[in-house]
Amino acid sequence: MPPFRWGILGTAKINRRFIPGVKLAGHAIAIVGSRDPEKGQAAAVEYGAERSGTYEDVLAAKDVDAVYISLPNSLHLPWTLRAAEAGKHILCEKPMATTPADCATMIGVCERAGVQLVEAFMYRYHPQWQIVWNALNEGRIGKLQMLRASFNFILHDKSNVRLTSSLEGGVIQDVGCYCINVARWFLGEPVRVRGLALDLQGVGVDTNSAAVLEHAGGALSVLSCSFETTGVQNVEFIGEKGRIYVPTAFVPPEQAPVQIYDRDGEHLELAPAAHSYALECLAMERLVRDGVPVPTTGEDALKTQLVIEQWQKN
Repeated sequence: MPPFRWGILGTAKINRRFIPGVKLAGHAIAIVGSRDPEKGQAAAVEYGAERSGTYEDVLAAKDVDAVYISLPNSLHLPWTLRAAEAGKHILCEKPMATTPADCATMIGVCERAGVQLVEAFMYRYHPQWQIVWNALNEGRIGKLQMLRASFNFILHDKSNVRLTSSLEGGVIQDVGCYCINVARWFLGEPVRVRGLALDLQGVGVDTNSAAVLEHAGGALSVLSCSFETTGVQNVEFIGEKGRIYVPTAFVPPEQAPVQIYDRDGEHLELAPAAHSYALECLAMERLVRDGVPVPTTGEDALKTQLVIEQWQKN
């Protein structure tokens, strides 16, 4: 079959992580859309895209198999709806939307249009997680009772979209969503959520947040995210007999380490070399062309937003 072809909505910095994955997957970039013609042309050259144009040009393109939406959070809903109405399959950057209601609207419109809607949680595709699942399923740490997840980094630039309330920024939506996603993945949907969301910079969005989630059977997940501390992105699984530590959980290197502490001592396992974004692109291709399911569906995004809604209320 011919190479899978992408249209890119936006010229955000995250594209510089996504585009190498497109190329490693053997895919092509047909068109980059921007509100600024000069910025769009420069991005097309940088990304190796065939051409640039407006957002509308991307949606009208006949040679695009799927669109990648890397716009600010507040623009995910309207441009997902327009992409669906144009018949385009959609990979939307996380958070897919910032409320459960908006997620439900996006899911419904895409279903009626007959297009696929996927949230861009690329970390889920990295093989380091298969090491974790194997260790858990083999009972190496016993029953999982506690999960700890953190994703923190310093951000004090008030012009950044993540610190802009009108663009629906905030640390929970930006990186806390990863912590929620991994907790839900391994422990299931929480039955109770208790959280704090603090705006330490006076910008109208949370910048320092933490929550505790109760899951079935009394298992707990302890989640933290911050724009106020040094860089951290890890997950720890604690069981009755041992623990598993993933030090580069959400933006893993190609060959990521997983540390397992069981009754036989400490073991360091290295995941096979892999590129999360390339695997995400290949998963999108299989979904669109062959109907192979993906783990990061629109419905999954809605469930993450239900947790965020509870976190922010407490």
